[in-house]
This record gives sequence, structure tokens and C-alpha cells, in this order.
Amino acid sequence: MSLAAAAREQPAIVVRGPTVVAFFPPVKEEEIKANPDTNEALADFQLYPFQVREPFRKAGFAFHEVYAVSFRIHIGTRITTFRAGQVKVGYYFIAPGKEARVEYGVMTDGDLLRIAGDYLGGTAHQTPGTSR
Repeated sequence: MSLAAAAREQPAIVVRGPTVVAFFPPVKEEEIKANPDTNEALADFQLYPFQVREPFRKAGFAFHEVYAVSFRIHIGTRITTFRAGQVKVGYYFIAPGKEARVEYGVMTDGDLLRIAGDYLGGTAHQTPGTSR
């Protein structure tokens, strides 16, 4: 596959404000059935984002789940490709005007809310889990 074709197949996330991208490698049904650890990690990965979607939405965060080890980020006219490191599961925090923050591994809903608050510390936005 050409590089251009590979780039077109990567998920693209448009960032207009604080954004979290949860990423998990694509897995086949056979892998999930054969490996209980993968099955448990995937179940946790899907549960915790479900629990934080509403607090994130209320705080002005966009939240995306992608099942890929790389994806494109669009901020204005700039396009960046993120590629996961050795650990293929994690969370990519990004906001216009801020350096991106990557956290690897499956995180609980409380961890995600805390990190989002830390990431936006000092901004005018309400952070998840707090009130204005």
C-alpha cells in the first residue's frame, strides 16, 4: 500500500477545542476469544470512556474512540499524524495552542477526568468533574 493510501485510511480527528482521542489497536474476534487479557483490557477501554463522555461533553471536550495505532489530527490548516509507541493503547489529549499530552495504558474514568483537568489547568474552560 502506498503512503498516500495509508494516510487516507487513518482516522482523522478535527480539533476545534479540547479533545481526547482514546486509541486501541484493532483486534479480531478470534484474538478476543483466545486471549482473556485482551478481552478484559478492551472491555475496560470501552467502559471508562462511556462513563466520561457526558462530563467531558459538559466541560467542552470532544471525545473520540479510534481502533487504530495511528490517526491524523487536524488543527486549523496543520495536519499531524500520531503513531502509538510500544504500548498501543492510550489517550491523546490535545487543545489548540497547547502541546499534546499522551497517556499510555487503559485508564479509569477518574484518571481520565483528573488528567483532562491537569491538562487544561490554568485555562478558562471548565474541566471535567468540576463546576464553574
